[in-house]
Amino acid sequence: MRWRSIERHAWTTLRARLTVWNTAVVLLMTVAALLAVWIGARAALYREADAVLSGTVREVAIAITDLYPDVDAVVAEMRRKAAGHAERGWFTQLLTGDGETIWKSDLCPVEVATYPPTSADRREKIVQVGPYRYARLAIEGPEHRPFHVRIGMSTRFLDENIAALMRLLIPVGIILSLLTPLAGYWLAVRATRPVANILQTADRLRPTRLGDRLAVSGSKDELDRLSLTINRLLDEVAGHVERQERFVADAAHELRGPLAAMQSTLEVAVSQARSSAEYRDTLEDVLEAARHLSKITNDLLVLAESSEASAPRIHESVSLAKTASQATGMFAGVAEDRGICLELETAATPVIAGDSARIRQVIGNLLDNALRFTPRSGSVTVQVGEGPKGEGILVVSDTGPGIAPGDLERIFDRFFKADLARSHATGRRSGGLGLAICKSFVEASQGSITIVSNPQQGTRVTVRLPAWREPLSDPSAAPTVRVPAGSGE
Repeated sequence: MRWRSIERHAWTTLRARLTVWNTAVVLLMTVAALLAVWIGARAALYREADAVLSGTVREVAIAITDLYPDVDAVVAEMRRKAAGHAERGWFTQLLTGDGETIWKSDLCPVEVATYPPTSADRREKIVQVGPYRYARLAIEGPEHRPFHVRIGMSTRFLDENIAALMRLLIPVGIILSLLTPLAGYWLAVRATRPVANILQTADRLRPTRLGDRLAVSGSKDELDRLSLTINRLLDEVAGHVERQERFVADAAHELRGPLAAMQSTLEVAVSQARSSAEYRDTLEDVLEAARHLSKITNDLLVLAESSEASAPRIHESVSLAKTASQATGMFAGVAEDRGICLELETAATPVIAGDSARIRQVIGNLLDNALRFTPRSGSVTVQVGEGPKGEGILVVSDTGPGIAPGDLERIFDRFFKADLARSHATGRRSGGLGLAICKSFVEASQGSITIVSNPQQGTRVTVRLPAWREPLSDPSAAPTVRVPAGSGE
């Protein structure tokens, strides 16, 4: 029962359908070719025979004109014509103008010999009577004596030649019909082999085996293009899964540390009786860890909402200079408390396209990073300018310890920290998500962000955002996207 099910299924495969279609097309073409050969060969043989008959009847007409009144000489000429082609069944007949037979060859059939001449016989014409074909012509002799000449042949000889040709071609057609399914199946197997490989590879794909790829033959045909397209999709899926796994692992690692610290702190606190001051210190440590966890959680939510699938549309104009001024003002107190000189330099007032809340958060994250890693008596400078095409340019530079060249390539990775010693020295912990959030927001606004840094010489972050263009439709139709506020790196 299972074998029958597999057999029925085999006939529904692509290679089986291709074999059937190929066989049907070849059979139809074979039948059409045999029919065309039969029609063409028959027409060619009959046309050649008609040309010979017409030429011979005209030769006899000329002989009658030249030999008249010697009828015996005319008859002798006609006898030679008939005898010279006797193997082909030729016959001749000479009649008077009244239809009386003067002479006819031995092979002249009765149905032709008894057929009376008509006025139409004055024109040369090919006539088919049963299996016989002849040319007829009326001739007027020198003394205005009319004659009728008929030169003909049996068509059995022509039909036998055609039949002999078909006897040679029909076996070829039969052999071709028998070989066509085998050749068609072989071609179908070769044609569908890449598809079978695609199915096998797709069947082997697992979340733990995302490194498998389809083979590319290099033929650059449609199947190769399909394989390349699927491979690109698999690359994107593998990259996405890898990023998600790394993201989850990093998030778990970052969350596990504060949670373990809180747990150990509380376990130590409740292990024995302590003073109110000690309990207060313990609660402050736990509160600081809770704030750090809240910040990491908030940043994770921001990154999740700013993914490409849910990236907001550009829907409002933003004054970059005004937004930078507001963000700088918010961090003025922090800078003063840390003994850092915070300055804002506005060389232009560009109007950019984007989400004002997210752009404000980008500037805030950059300022938070700069202030965190800038030592006391250092300086942080915010510069606002305008590019040649009206785009907004924001530069945040500091005089901190800088970033090692080897760390710049990963500076925008989630949870990456260029130098743990720097944050430990300042006593301020970092979740490692600030710059990742900045990159996500800037790219969602179709802008770019770059970092230039040298150890012991400071860091310079440059953000370019597109200029505002009046939309063709009502911008109020676009939904306003609000994101939760987040801190810096």
